[in-house]
Amino acid sequence: MEPSLDDAIRLHKSGNHAGAEPLYRAVLEREPANRGALQMLAMLLVQTGRPAEAVGHFRTILRLEPGGVAGYSNLAAALRLAGQGAEAIGCLHRALALDPAHAASWFNLGNGLKQQEKAAGAERSYRRTLNLEPGHAGAAGNRAALREQWGARLDEAERRSAAARLPLADAETRVAAAESLVTVGDPATAEAMARTALDRDDGNHRANRLLGRLLLERSGAMGVQDGKPFAVDRALVEEAIGALRRAVAARPDDDEADWLHVAAVATLVQVGLASDAVLRDGARAAWVRLRRHPKDTVAASVIGFHAYRRDRLVLASWLGRRFRRRFTAAEVAREHELGLWTMLRADDAFFRALPPVETVLEGMAPLDCRIAPVPGPTGEPAVFFCCDDVYFRRFAPALLESLAERMPGATVAVHVVAPSPETEQAMARWSRDGRLSVGFSLDRPDMAGWTDIKRVTYYASARFLRALQWLRRLDRPLMVIDTDARIAQDLRSLREDMADHDVGFLIDGRRRGPSREITVCFNVYNNTPGGDRFLSLLGAYIGHFLAGAEVYWMLDQMAHYAVLDWLNRHEPIRVRRFDFLNFPYCHFVGAK
Repeated sequence: MEPSLDDAIRLHKSGNHAGAEPLYRAVLEREPANRGALQMLAMLLVQTGRPAEAVGHFRTILRLEPGGVAGYSNLAAALRLAGQGAEAIGCLHRALALDPAHAASWFNLGNGLKQQEKAAGAERSYRRTLNLEPGHAGAAGNRAALREQWGARLDEAERRSAAARLPLADAETRVAAAESLVTVGDPATAEAMARTALDRDDGNHRANRLLGRLLLERSGAMGVQDGKPFAVDRALVEEAIGALRRAVAARPDDDEADWLHVAAVATLVQVGLASDAVLRDGARAAWVRLRRHPKDTVAASVIGFHAYRRDRLVLASWLGRRFRRRFTAAEVAREHELGLWTMLRADDAFFRALPPVETVLEGMAPLDCRIAPVPGPTGEPAVFFCCDDVYFRRFAPALLESLAERMPGATVAVHVVAPSPETEQAMARWSRDGRLSVGFSLDRPDMAGWTDIKRVTYYASARFLRALQWLRRLDRPLMVIDTDARIAQDLRSLREDMADHDVGFLIDGRRRGPSREITVCFNVYNNTPGGDRFLSLLGAYIGHFLAGAEVYWMLDQMAHYAVLDWLNRHEPIRVRRFDFLNFPYCHFVGAK
């Protein structure tokens, strides 16, 4: 006889979790939409310390019953235990919008806010729970624990807020209340209170500084990281900058407001949302800040961004080298943005002193061509990608499959740094597969003594030296693509777009900085004198840094921008610009 849901529940209630779990799963195998089995299995998973697995089952219940208040509340509890507190809070707000009198949701909301150290909101939620269910032991106990830890600060915030709400309360009283609300994790009420302080005195430096900081936190600007998805509210950041500028105008020695202003401008540039006016004003503030804090890397970056936006890359390069002298190599290595500016060279003396690319290639591990592709139609572009063995095993199979699906018969050259026997065997299989005309090369550089950052930078940057070698070997246009990309449309259709051009780049037109404008996730190099000249000079630039003691991530992107800038000033080449934000041919990993 097949096990029933009742059998599973009996075992579950008796504490026999190990016996109940397979019975729940057996029921769901027969009836995937059995709500009772889904609910009980999810609860068992939470009880046995597997909340992340329970989340999926609670989501299924919500798909079956979209308006289920308890479903949102249960999902939120599992999300909180799985470490996804922000999403849990959102679920609880949806539950309470459906039923404001749902005590369990108020209780879970209190727990979620308590976990995030938002004590004021947690206490309100526990009080609401107890108003709805006076005998709720969990809410009473958790509120008592909360009061033991936060009681004095909560009482202080309430006392100051009551004083600030009086009609004649002055700006200082109101800003003191706002500051106390921040200490108990109530930023929304604190922001509203700071605004009432500014209604009394719009020049109050404490209120402006606090409002600026709270707006930045709400805007998403405080959590931006290179390469990670971001969502920044430009209007909020610009409002924050205005408040912070007023704070500094009132108190020029307000170091926190000064730093937040400059940092906010830097973030807006990096995410492509800074207007020229905001950057200009930010650069002025950054110069003033550097006089007080000569090693402030954020201020130095804002000044560099301003020079770059004015198309004065030689000046940006000179300022970067001048600023670099204030730091040790270890300090530069710890500051990502400083490392980027260290790799910018735009002066004629630097470019004219670069050795021929052939000298750079002679100093590298030799390229070992293991598989030569079958020649395709004359003039048809080839695709090239390059990576290390770990990246190959992680991403290359999917990229090759997408190439075979979208570009059957295409010529594809692959270069792998220090491949494993398994990777070499995989490439041999692809050469026999027949769907693509595959070429394969490798090198085995001696990386003894290299830092981690130099090693990963080599993988990302040396690929363009290998691209030059393959361009010359194949004597056809070469499309260089990131290994973690996927092909959405046949890239060979871009052949007409590249007619009468030497190189083609994906351009991020938001002017995010010299290391972020040419994204290098997809480039085209035509087999023309201009295409060869660009790759040769690029290889010499990259080789200069790879041969030195200091080399940092994103060298390849900085090198492309610097080389193109120098060639445009001295030996112009023909460039086809593709829009990074609207390029339908490929899907790329990373943030836009």
